[in-house]
Amino acid sequence: MSKQMKKILLRVSLALLVFCNYSIGQSKDIAKVGPVTEKVDLTRYSHVYYVSQTNGSDKDGNGSQSKPWNTLLHALTTITDNLESSRTALLVAMGTYKEGTVQMKPFVDIFGGFKAGSWERDIYSYPTILNGDYSRRVVVGADDSRIDGVTITNGIARSEGGGVLCEDTSPEISNCFIVNNCSLEPENFNTVRIHQKGNEGGGIACLYNAVPIIRNNIFYRNRTSVGNGGALSFYGWLRERHATDKRIENNFMEGSGRGVVRNNVFIQNTAGINDITQTRSSNGGAISCSNEARPIIENNVIASNRAKGNSDAGGIYVEDFSYPTIHDNRIVGNIADDDGGGIYIMRLSHAVVTNNFIAGNWTTNGGAGGIRLSKEGRALISDNTIVENQSGGGIQCIDSYMELRNNIIMNNKGKTSIRYSNNFSYFIPSPVENNIILGNEGKVSLETKKGAKIDVNNNDVNEKVAGKNNKYQPVKLNSKSISGEVVKHAFDEQHYQTMIETKDSDNPQSLLGRTIHIGNFWSVVCRVDDNRLYVWGNAAEHIADSSGLEILSDYQLQK
Repeated sequence: MSKQMKKILLRVSLALLVFCNYSIGQSKDIAKVGPVTEKVDLTRYSHVYYVSQTNGSDKDGNGSQSKPWNTLLHALTTITDNLESSRTALLVAMGTYKEGTVQMKPFVDIFGGFKAGSWERDIYSYPTILNGDYSRRVVVGADDSRIDGVTITNGIARSEGGGVLCEDTSPEISNCFIVNNCSLEPENFNTVRIHQKGNEGGGIACLYNAVPIIRNNIFYRNRTSVGNGGALSFYGWLRERHATDKRIENNFMEGSGRGVVRNNVFIQNTAGINDITQTRSSNGGAISCSNEARPIIENNVIASNRAKGNSDAGGIYVEDFSYPTIHDNRIVGNIADDDGGGIYIMRLSHAVVTNNFIAGNWTTNGGAGGIRLSKEGRALISDNTIVENQSGGGIQCIDSYMELRNNIIMNNKGKTSIRYSNNFSYFIPSPVENNIILGNEGKVSLETKKGAKIDVNNNDVNEKVAGKNNKYQPVKLNSKSISGEVVKHAFDEQHYQTMIETKDSDNPQSLLGRTIHIGNFWSVVCRVDDNRLYVWGNAAEHIADSSGLEILSDYQLQK
């Protein structure tokens, strides 16, 4: 294949990605993020059964509201009338259920968060806890099924998916609390070699033909021992479902036929907690996509996650021909040992990265804090706010291809604000157009080893860059960063939020959704109540009373 043909195919593939993905868009909306108590419409179900640890009986119960079963496993074993034409709802009252791994069933939807007896629903007041008891995986997924409003915790597996395993299955997982689950490294793992496959997905692992809908969940403190995806991993691409899959037929442009990760909170998850010999096999502190995975990752909060073991991407990791859409997310304060604090794209993957707020990410070795591409990675990077990343600048693109358009790239730390270096002629030129590149600690470094020019047009920059129509003037923002003092703080274990009381008597509602950091802890403001701010994650262990905080500007431009 000629070099010119490679260029044409590259441009066509990115154009198709844009065409297929821009129809998805919804704006970043903090009000839609996280678990909520949804009303269950029982009229949609032919059969409704009940489970109550408080007053149920597996021996004498019949699964009715007045005579519920006692255990979830007994209920799932007993239900045999589940058909596509007659779906079943299984309502589970509050309690801690740890009798064994829950195997979901097709056409059976499991709903937690009910009060025993009255069966009123509130997933926070009446928690339904599925506990792996540090001895087993908690849930195994099934097609045409849903699990909603439960806590999935303390799961462990010496394989993929410590909390939930979706292998060739595509359930809906919604409004759940996925907490403190772990996938262990393989038996006899060689701790000397680098770049191995560990066991993925501390919280959830989605393997091969798995395209689940994962929405409105909290992923908190899940981890891999050695392996990618501290909270969530996608491995493989849908191959065996085609037009017969109704989700593809009816909702293709909504992303069906692809995994959907929407309106979730990923906070303080870790890949590679035991990767102490630094095998570089524990990428993606929050999310990993590999081997042709192509999920839609949209409107999530991804904050304070960590990739250890000299591995990459504290936030989102993309490798090996994967094609994710990364859209409308807040990706803040994530840490990698090696490269790509926020996002890393490599090994012939194509990512569409649009309209994200990417801030405060860094690496322990000084590598790219915001976004890193290398090893023939490709990406459209458009309409993002890439600011105040703490190492390696905003973007580094090494021997890869990017279309960098319409981004705000400001106040990033490191030797370069944007670094572009290329040995491959078929990747040249990468367009760098219509960006605002101001106030960064380092300079823009644009170079190719073959001597070809780079398309650099219509940018607002703070240094002279060879290109057409570049402008060199400051811009005005609608808001400024705010510094404050913490008077009191407390972690709410039920909501996985920290209350922070400040000296200000009346914090404005405009702070909702803004990025906050207290020392090295970064998160997002999810609620404002007078002088109290609420942020996702456990900030309490990172701060002492009277510690300072900073709330970043929203970096919206004055019109």
